[in-house]
Amino acid sequence: MQKIVFCNIMMKARLDRFRYKVSGNSTIAFDGEVIFPINGVLAKTLNKDDSVKVVLLKKDDINNNSDRNVGEFMRELNIINKGIGAAIDYKVLSTPHDESRVIQEKLLKEMVDELTDDAAIYADITYGPKSMPIIVFSVLNFAEKFFNADIKNIVYGKVDFDRDNNPVNPELFDMTPLFYLNSLANTMECEDSDQAKKLLASILAS
Repeated sequence: MQKIVFCNIMMKARLDRFRYKVSGNSTIAFDGEVIFPINGVLAKTLNKDDSVKVVLLKKDDINNNSDRNVGEFMRELNIINKGIGAAIDYKVLSTPHDESRVIQEKLLKEMVDELTDDAAIYADITYGPKSMPIIVFSVLNFAEKFFNADIKNIVYGKVDFDRDNNPVNPELFDMTPLFYLNSLANTMECEDSDQAKKLLASILAS
């Protein structure tokens, strides 16, 4: 199966490994520790006959941490894949740490260029600047509509911080239902706002 993975790469120097407690979707629960939550998901979902394109979304930081973290991602997934044997190809999309429209549109176009028809798509929005989840959702909407993509999992790894600023209580959330709710909202047809609210309430209650 053709699979595409989008993952935001962090710009920080400190990397922590966690065994994430999964909230909601137990099918992506992984019993090992990972730096990048998506790698735990891939540990559960990759198969030997998969052809996987991993697209790493890297912002250039002044300390070059993101360059090192790209290597950490590859090492982590390669170790996981040793016991699976999927064919993995890595692609790094680098953009300046700049939130201008020009840079955002450049990244969106480059991500769309990595799409292929009928692929299963996974995404990790845990790390990166706040604009990244919006760009990722936009690309996935485009992929679903025009590339017949199957959006499998969009994950977010959340942690709390104790009084000493140490991360605790790691928890993994599957944001895919939110993505599909947004897709549904884009296709809903209602006569007025009240009808739209009632329809949304009915959908959320089901």
